[in-house]
Amino acid sequence: MSKLSDYIAPLVNREKNIKPIWKSFKSSWEILLHGLVPHEKAKEASKKILGTHINEDNEKVSELIIELYKESRNRINEIEEKGFKLLTYISAVSAISVYFLSTDISGLYKASVVVSLLFLVLAIVISLRCLGVKGQKALFLDSIFDFNQDDEPKTKSTSDMLASLVDCAVYNHNVADNTADILRASRIMLSLGIFATAISCIFFLLKAPERNRIYEVKLTDSVALQTIVSGFNDQQDSAAKLSKKIVEIEKKLDSLKLKKEGQRDSDLN
Repeated sequence: MSKLSDYIAPLVNREKNIKPIWKSFKSSWEILLHGLVPHEKAKEASKKILGTHINEDNEKVSELIIELYKESRNRINEIEEKGFKLLTYISAVSAISVYFLSTDISGLYKASVVVSLLFLVLAIVISLRCLGVKGQKALFLDSIFDFNQDDEPKTKSTSDMLASLVDCAVYNHNVADNTADILRASRIMLSLGIFATAISCIFFLLKAPERNRIYEVKLTDSVALQTIVSGFNDQQDSAAKLSKKIVEIEKKLDSLKLKKEGQRDSDLN
């Protein structure tokens, strides 16, 4: 009897042995170095598929070769899209570290923020290497026409064109594999940045209550303080003298007005 469970893959269980974990850590370190250091140009295969290896009368083979070439180009485009999306995640995490850096930090708190920013900046640099991949190979005139100096260009056979498509597809897949490794290195660096940012958040939560304390500031006697106080007292004294002069002037003006009114009354009588 046939059962559905026999045709379904089993669940993925966690690894109980620590050796594979150590191997994955070692491979992750190698991927990180691969993503950071400069790379050579992608190389072609030592042997190529020639037109004599392809039966151009078989339409199914032709369709598969064309699909293989399209899939190689689409794979690179998909990796570039993933790299661009990864940049948005890195920017979101970087905003947290930048906010912590704008606060009053010191000691281990400051060190954790700086380390997280360093990891995130490296993740951005690695992700940018996944965008705008120019090492792709595509069909051109020499893949379609056979150029000869002594004769006019002639169209190549269908098998030769299909062989050129296979050559381009193999080369593009090599470029895509290398770009995928770089993208993986950026993800690992982002993971390290998230881990360092989480440590920064812990330091932030532990230090945050200190901001709610009320600090009492006491001013002791000093030359600057005495100068400020004496200047303030001088201003008060000058303001008092000015107000006294204004009162005296007002009294004189009132007495002059009274004298003028008395002279007017005497003249009328």
